[in-house]
Amino acid sequence: MSRAGLFIRVHTTKMKKPARFFLCVLFLCLFTFPLNAQAQDDSDFSENSRVSPFMVFHNLGWNILHTAAYNYGLNFAAAGFGTWVMVETGLDWNWRNVVYDNRTWLPYTGLPLLFAGYIVPFVTPVAVYLSGLRAENTKLQITGVALLQALAITQAFHVSLKLVTGRSTPGLISGVVFEPGNQINHSKDDFSDEFQWWTKGEIMDGWPSGHTASAFSAAGVISEIYSDRPWLKFCAYSYAFLMGFSVAVNTHWASDVLAGALIGYAAGKTVGRSFNRLLGKNEDSNRLSLLITANTIGVRILM
Repeated sequence: MSRAGLFIRVHTTKMKKPARFFLCVLFLCLFTFPLNAQAQDDSDFSENSRVSPFMVFHNLGWNILHTAAYNYGLNFAAAGFGTWVMVETGLDWNWRNVVYDNRTWLPYTGLPLLFAGYIVPFVTPVAVYLSGLRAENTKLQITGVALLQALAITQAFHVSLKLVTGRSTPGLISGVVFEPGNQINHSKDDFSDEFQWWTKGEIMDGWPSGHTASAFSAAGVISEIYSDRPWLKFCAYSYAFLMGFSVAVNTHWASDVLAGALIGYAAGKTVGRSFNRLLGKNEDSNRLSLLITANTIGVRILM
C-alpha cells in the first residue's frame, strides 16, 4: 500500500551549537519511548496474551504530540476561545452566582463525586489491569495501561496550564465546607476574568478542571477500545458529565469544566486509538522517523 510522507524539518545552520544540541536532545527525549515500544506494537496479541505494564510507554511521544494536535488542535483552541466567550458574555459569572445563591444545598450534591475524583482516576487503571491479568483477558490489560497513559498525559497538560494561567477560583467550596463565613460575596464585581499569568499558578485549582479532564480522558479511552459496547460508552461519558457538574458547583468556573472536557477528550481518544492498534482494530497508519544531520533536524510522518 502506498503512503504519502509528510516531512517536517528545522534548519539549524545559523543556530549556535548549544541550541542545536538542545533541539537534538528534545527530539530524542520525545521519541525514545515510542521507538522503543515498537517491538511489542508490531506483534500479534492473542486473546490470552500477557501485556507488560511497561506498555504504558507505548507510542508515548507520538500520543503526547497528537493530543495537542487532535482535531488539528481545535480542542485546545476551543478550550481557550470557549472560556473567553463564557467570561465575556457573563455565563461564567451568572452560573457562579446561581450556585452561590443556592449554597445551602447545591454544592453538596457534587461533593461525593468531587472527592471520588481524587481517587478513581488513579485506582481504576491499576484495578482494570490487574483484573485483566487475573482473568487472562488481554483487552482488559491493554485498557488498564491505556487508561494510565491517558491519565499521565492529561495530568501533564492540565497541571501545566494551571501553573501558567493562574486563574482565580469562584470562591464557593471554601465557604461551604472548609472555612465557614469566608465566602466570596456574590454582589462583588465579576472576577471571572482574573488570570494571573505565570505568577500564581496552583496545581489543584484553576483553569482547566483536572477532575473533568481526567474523567473525559478515561471515557475517550473506553469509547475507543470498547466501541462495540454502547452501554459502556454511555456509562463512561455519563460519569464524565456528572464529574463536570460536581466541580462546577464547588471548585471551578463553568468554563474550567468546558476546557477540561475538551482537553481530556483529546487525550483519551488519541491514546485509545493508539492502543486499539495493539488489538488489531486500527491500522497503524501513522509512523514517525527521526532524521538528524549537521544542519537539519527532521521528523518524517508517514500518513
